[in-house]
Amino acid sequence: MAASASSDVLPLLDQLVEQAYTFSAAIGRWSATILAELELTEALGDVLWQLGAVGEAVPMRDLAGRLQCDPSNVTFLADRLEERGLIERRPDLSDRRVKLLALTTAGLAVRTRIVQAAATRSPLARLSPADQQRLCRLLDKCLQPEPPA
Repeated sequence: MAASASSDVLPLLDQLVEQAYTFSAAIGRWSATILAELELTEALGDVLWQLGAVGEAVPMRDLAGRLQCDPSNVTFLADRLEERGLIERRPDLSDRRVKLLALTTAGLAVRTRIVQAAATRSPLARLSPADQQRLCRLLDKCLQPEPPA
């Protein structure tokens, strides 16, 4: 009986994985379109997204960890965004060796445009608010860290 229950789950998991790949590709296409309209690369968009998600100035080294990249890459990305007036560097008052990055008003406006586009033009916009809440709860559950073995 356990073997048949296990084999019944496999087609569903296969379908879920297929849908996850398809959804990821659809979000990727949408993201590429909106970022191109804003004249941003994916990496630059990631920096804006991460800084906005935190809502406060972030040490450059911490941002590198969030982006899963080398700190030297963050320096390059910060230079590009700072040139465009979308972020600013600030000294860390508690450790002058540390540089903090924060969105400027213009950077926050660009991030807001991305969120607005998500609400109106992304695959997520096709869901009702109740379905969006349900999906958010399910994704939160899926993205929880694995318990230690």
